[in-house]
Amino acid sequence: ESHSLAGLGCESCLGVRAFLILVLSYVLFLIFGAVVFTVLEQPDGMSLLAEVQDLREEFLDSNRCVQEGSLRRLLAKALFADKRGVAVLGADSEELSYDFTSSLFFVTAFLTTTGYGSTMPMSDEGKLFCVLYCLLGIPLTLLLMSSLTRCLLQFTTHRPVRHIQTHWGLSHSRAALAHAAVLVTGTAVLFFLLPAAGLCLLEQNWTFLDSLYVCFISISTIGLGDYVPGRTSNQAAPQGLEFAFSCYILLGLVVLLLVLETIWELPQIRGLIRLVSGLREGQLMGLAMDELDLGEDHRPQSSAEELQYSLPISTISSISHLSLCISEEHGATNTKSLSSCP
Repeated sequence: ESHSLAGLGCESCLGVRAFLILVLSYVLFLIFGAVVFTVLEQPDGMSLLAEVQDLREEFLDSNRCVQEGSLRRLLAKALFADKRGVAVLGADSEELSYDFTSSLFFVTAFLTTTGYGSTMPMSDEGKLFCVLYCLLGIPLTLLLMSSLTRCLLQFTTHRPVRHIQTHWGLSHSRAALAHAAVLVTGTAVLFFLLPAAGLCLLEQNWTFLDSLYVCFISISTIGLGDYVPGRTSNQAAPQGLEFAFSCYILLGLVVLLLVLETIWELPQIRGLIRLVSGLREGQLMGLAMDELDLGEDHRPQSSAEELQYSLPISTISSISHLSLCISEEHGATNTKSLSSCP
């Protein structure tokens, strides 16, 4: 018993140490990202600021009848309108930003928590409705995405891994890793590279890197708003592009959740979680990651085995503890009752 307590103490210390290392690594990762972006972006920002200041001085010198205060107010109003999605320059200056497709794009961005930032309600009534609508819509969207992910996971992950195990003779760990690699590659091609190529052709001012950046920012729900599809003046059908991109965000988010859930169920990831959190193998069964563990004989799970993985964590822990008590007291001369087992 003293040896088991010592082992549990060592595992607990290892878990705490690994968790602290993880937290420290994440903080260092944040600092590293901030430093890199500062080094990369600050020179361009300073250069652009100097260019704008020179252009303003040149304009005021060429047009002495224009007062600097009036010019400043005009530019501020134009920037404010552009931030609200109202086009003020070029041939599209009479277009409205809140037709049906633009509103659908706006609603999709908000309900998926993408929130580009360049599309927002202008009226007080619209802002109030947005708050109430999202209070109901965001949980509903998350529930729908979670339900779809769980339903599709059986067809996109569980069955393919089971098929690889049975027909290719691989262990569960290698089969799951091979399937995850194929799924990640297919997702990268179908939902990032190909859509980026299409956006690059439709949005003539965007490079392929800009388009790829927009696809990633949108599906990952970061949504910075610096690039928004359908807003350039040389784009022929902005309504159609906004509608297509709304569908792309919804579908891409489901696919991304499927990929993340598949990666989460990898035995290698489970081992990493066990290292960081200090959980034993039996305690991980409550995390719904053992559904694919078919064993080395590559047989499908029986209903009794599936029932085992559906038990609550507390029930599994109690059964494991009871079995430990029985094994420890088997063969002892004075057997204690099971009720006395702590």
